Amino acid sequence: MRDVRSVLVGMALGAAVAAAPVASQAQAVKQPVYVGARACARCHEGKTAGNQYSHWLTTAHSKAWASLATPEAKAMARLSGIPDEPEKAPICLGCHATAADAEAWERDAGFRLEDGVQCEKCHGPGSEYMDESVMRDPEAARRAGLRRLTKRDCDVCHYVKGSHASVHLEPPLELDAAWRALAHPLSANNSARDAAADPGARGRRADHDTRYGMAESLGAKAILEELEVQYKNPVNLAFRPDGREVWAACEASGSVVVVDAAKRLKLAEIPVGGQATDLVFSPDGTKAYVTSRRNDSVVVIDVATREVRRTLPVADEPHGIALDPAGRTLFVMGTAFDAVSVVDVATGKEMKRLAASRNPWSAALSPDGKRLLVTNALSRFVTFRTPPMSEVTLLDVAAQKVADRWVVPEANLLLGVAWHPSGEFALATLNRTKNLVPMTRILQGWTITNGIAVLWRDGRVDQLLLDEPQRYFADVTDVAFTPDGRKAFVTSAGTDQVAVVDVQKLLALLTRSSGEDRRDLLPNWLGASAEFVTARIAVKSNPRGITVAPDGASAWVANTLDDSLSVIDVAGGAAVARVDLGGPKRRTKLRLGEQLFHSANASFQRQFACATCHPDGHVDGLTYDIEADGIGVSPVDNRTLRGIYDTDPFKWEGTNATLARQCGARLAIFFTRIAPFTPEELRAVNDYTVTIPRPPNRHRPLGAPLREAQRRGKILFERARTIDGREIPPEGRCSFCHFPPYFTDRQQRDVGTKQPSDRQGRFDVPHLNNIYDSAPYLHNGMANTLEEIWTVHNPYDTHGYTNDMTKDQLNDLIEYLKTL
Repeated sequence: MRDVRSVLVGMALGAAVAAAPVASQAQAVKQPVYVGARACARCHEGKTAGNQYSHWLTTAHSKAWASLATPEAKAMARLSGIPDEPEKAPICLGCHATAADAEAWERDAGFRLEDGVQCEKCHGPGSEYMDESVMRDPEAARRAGLRRLTKRDCDVCHYVKGSHASVHLEPPLELDAAWRALAHPLSANNSARDAAADPGARGRRADHDTRYGMAESLGAKAILEELEVQYKNPVNLAFRPDGREVWAACEASGSVVVVDAAKRLKLAEIPVGGQATDLVFSPDGTKAYVTSRRNDSVVVIDVATREVRRTLPVADEPHGIALDPAGRTLFVMGTAFDAVSVVDVATGKEMKRLAASRNPWSAALSPDGKRLLVTNALSRFVTFRTPPMSEVTLLDVAAQKVADRWVVPEANLLLGVAWHPSGEFALATLNRTKNLVPMTRILQGWTITNGIAVLWRDGRVDQLLLDEPQRYFADVTDVAFTPDGRKAFVTSAGTDQVAVVDVQKLLALLTRSSGEDRRDLLPNWLGASAEFVTARIAVKSNPRGITVAPDGASAWVANTLDDSLSVIDVAGGAAVARVDLGGPKRRTKLRLGEQLFHSANASFQRQFACATCHPDGHVDGLTYDIEADGIGVSPVDNRTLRGIYDTDPFKWEGTNATLARQCGARLAIFFTRIAPFTPEELRAVNDYTVTIPRPPNRHRPLGAPLREAQRRGKILFERARTIDGREIPPEGRCSFCHFPPYFTDRQQRDVGTKQPSDRQGRFDVPHLNNIYDSAPYLHNGMANTLEEIWTVHNPYDTHGYTNDMTKDQLNDLIEYLKTL
């Protein structure tokens, strides 16, 4: 037992129960370890001890881990956007097991995670106080680390969780008497035992469907059946070089669907796993390279046999992909690593990573094969409260290096890109989100506009909108040229349309416009597109990727939320066919919610969708002025929707108790300017939103041990004393507000970050899961990086004690935060 109580941490830190600072970085720091309930039973059993251990064995706490194997637990996990089995998921284990976030060296050899919620869950690791001589002296036990149970310890897990309430209309009755006495009133009153005596219980049950949509009449089995319906979600597509087949990368099913281009019929489906997002063919057409976003890899498929041959590791969360003209080098956009992986096809090895901007998304190879344009979905980091500045990264293909970085001012969400056959310019899709002006401008149609950038070969950039008054073109996503360069096709994922652009008319408009007009007028002119858009073609739900057939006769569109491809006759300018990719015929509530979430029909004049500000269910990296707080007052940073179900309340000021309120009345008044959803639709949107998953944490794969720097950072995160030995007040400790499993206490707190533009200084404590990929930070996005939270915005240790840390120690803390 004693042989695991020390660990080399490589830095001078006091442990949580240490009484004095550590003298040197090379010194071993003694750490308490978890010994398990069985060790506690040696003394806490029998009549003298009140049969405490035997009583614990009869409670739900001892069965908490085992309960994760039930269908109900699986349904709860899936409702929370947790793809892992509950028995392995850190979020589930955080409440259903003791020491779930501890490493192996922090647990004694006899400790069993399977024993559920054990004594040390509330009393702290027991190695230092478990000796009988220590336990008989209350003061000595306290000094040795024994913590007294408080209501706060119970509240960490025992609060009403939407994911649980959606499966169990009542919480488990096995909650022991100690909890029932300490329970939060809402949680306690929800028990069937108390409901009969509670006159408000019936009203809360009636409110249940509004708060937790899927619980309306569904149990665990029905919820799982709903969640396990597997749609395709095609997002990108490409023709084989011979033009005979179209291959579609399907994100939801993690597969590639092969379609006969002439017969317009599905021929085959090839599983590749892990969210297929894009694909490219080798020049000879014998191989296809498919990005597998969740698996951080490129899958190599033999085209003739339709079999997977190899898997190539690349930068985190790959999306777009391109191949050099010789077919020797792959360029893969790593969205979560802000880099482009350069991969040698022959060896399958990643040779280097080229720094892109934020969230590199798609790529287009110039007609001469010498240059590669890479779009970046998120704006660069900019000075606080200044307009976004996006980048298109230009790569030299032969030299495999960054040749230039073209700035696209006041734009964000640059996604699709394509070179004109002449090689003189390219088109890229974009949003122009005017996040610095009050949202009142929605009525003028001037808050979020949608268009294209003309990227000239010499680095000049023009911008034009595809919107018209009362005829918006929300969420422009992809673009493709006809082989002769006379037409371009652009998809609008929010309005289910494809715009046909007359390229010569577009160029004529630019040619006759003055430099001043090209800089200031055209980027903001609602209606300019009337001069060069010749048609807007209706297609199916949520069109994203688009490509034109090699013969130029047809354009093919990936209808993501319809599991189909639309075929557009180029000469006639109309959709002439729908190709079914074999998705389910039944539309579940979740599917309806997903479609509504991505549809601009919810907003005034179809200007934007929920997904416009929350692409991928995540963030657009911008700060907004919402006039609910007063015009020009309290700008707020956009927050992720990934894995948020049980982290209520919502909004930075914590004023929305439920997602139904956040996405219902509030959305209608301050964002959409119309009633966005019927009650049934609101439940569907709620159901979909809460199931948006977090990607796997790239800084700590599931089950992996912490690296040395991360381990040192964890000690800092949990410390109770400063470097020089002073006790840190509980509210000054990181772990006081940010504790597992969500690393939020769901309270509003003042951490000294109030700015002159803020009406008050108390803000909702954000959860820290996957915090590394949701920059910028703080309530108004004024911290571009995690480091800036404490190096710039914490001068008086009001947001945790950090000013005593060295630079290396702060770096270690950041490394640990990234693992959460």
